[in-house]
Amino acid sequence: MRNKWTAVPHYAALAALLGLTLFPFYMLLVSSLKYTDQMILNFWGIGLPLHLDNYASAFRQIGPFILNSVFISVCIVVGVVVISSLAGYSFMRFSYPGKNALFLLILALMMVPGFLILIPQFLLVQKLGMLNTYEGQIFPPMAFGASMATYLMRTFFEGLPRSLLEAAETEGAGELQIFGRIVMPLSLPIVAAVAIINFLAGWNNYIWPLVSTTGEKVKPVILALSTVTGSMDQGVSVKLAGYIISSIPLLALFMVATKPFISGITSGAVKG
Repeated sequence: MRNKWTAVPHYAALAALLGLTLFPFYMLLVSSLKYTDQMILNFWGIGLPLHLDNYASAFRQIGPFILNSVFISVCIVVGVVVISSLAGYSFMRFSYPGKNALFLLILALMMVPGFLILIPQFLLVQKLGMLNTYEGQIFPPMAFGASMATYLMRTFFEGLPRSLLEAAETEGAGELQIFGRIVMPLSLPIVAAVAIINFLAGWNNYIWPLVSTTGEKVKPVILALSTVTGSMDQGVSVKLAGYIISSIPLLALFMVATKPFISGITSGAVKG
């Protein structure tokens, strides 16, 4: 009984932290279903009637840009997974001059804040003629995300049984066969973790699209949210509804991939 009572303060603290975390989301949700007069008269509670037309208005304004963000984020994920898995396999499997120095250089890229390379990156993309294009929004984040992903991939690959790889090599399997048929199927947890991390980074990337994009055709949803407007009666509720709509893909991804994400992070961060 004493142990149960001593645990009460811990659970109370956790409940308080959970409440503080969820309360802003509660306010976002209830405010997105109100009109301006309802927010003034009943700011904290749920106001009736619920105005779902806020969501319809917001979706009409940001719907096409959600597809842009999905396309950009998926391309970043595919590129990072391919590059980092091949690089991680190379570091794990082969010995060549300067391997450790090259790996340390890749690790050093993780220490560089993104805003330090913003201007050089912009000038490079400008000279390549990729401003205001999908390519200009995909390749720089892909290159930036590949450094951490390579570290996670190599660490995970080094924990795989070497005897399994040697047995496949004895049977006559080539390096691409070992990589594609043995290493990658066993590495799905770390692949899922890398994919989720970079999808979130690509979806939430605000500064780089703001700098590199000016047209409506390739604008991601994170920039389109700043231009969402409603009628005088709706006020800011339409913009709040847009925030919720744009977060639905991320919530769906989180619900589906929470388990492999946690498994991949824990197995890729600790060798063996």
